[in-house]
Amino acid sequence: LASRDLSSWCAVESIPDGRGGAFSLPVLFPVYWKTMNGLPPMAGERLTLFYNPAASKLKPDAEFGIAFNGGFNQPIMCGGVPRKMTMKTRGKADPPIFTIRICVPKHAVNLIFSFTYGIQWDGPYKLQFRVPRAWLNKPLSFFNDGLNEELSQEGACDRAIFPDANVIVARCAMIANLSAEGGDRCSLDLVAGCMDPSSHLFHPMATFDDGSCPLESDTEDV
Repeated sequence: LASRDLSSWCAVESIPDGRGGAFSLPVLFPVYWKTMNGLPPMAGERLTLFYNPAASKLKPDAEFGIAFNGGFNQPIMCGGVPRKMTMKTRGKADPPIFTIRICVPKHAVNLIFSFTYGIQWDGPYKLQFRVPRAWLNKPLSFFNDGLNEELSQEGACDRAIFPDANVIVARCAMIANLSAEGGDRCSLDLVAGCMDPSSHLFHPMATFDDGSCPLESDTEDV
């Protein structure tokens, strides 16, 4: 399936159910992904999945929220049990979103997944991965056999799919027109790090400087 490119954030389309007729995309996508380098997901790398249940009219459970269920190269969850996702609040004006981290196995070619609040399901969705250039002409059996070997290691399943860290943000990144929108929204996408491109500690994903960039005197030879 194709995915609409939104820079480092991309929407994931749901799998068509096979019925005829035109297929129209929703105005608001329920699923997005984000990689560390902004490129499409690749086998052997990490990514974060974001789920907005309001876009698919799925109401989160009051106790545990939303659970993720899916697998690599097939829709069966490794371990067999849906994983609770991490809830991210976005202020009073917007409903919360839910996140989960994925460490893509080297032999994974896709991720097929769904979401549930315990009764109804939303999905399945399919996210295709880029594979190493040397493996482009390998048969599917090569990837499935390699994937089975990877996930057969103790703890491999828990390391591959796990809830995102629940970081409490004590400050909001205020934008110029925030007050015009009612003052009830704030950006929670805050990443601390060195923002000096010339520094060897430069963090390309940082959104505010945490003072970790070394001073010139720190790098001088004594």
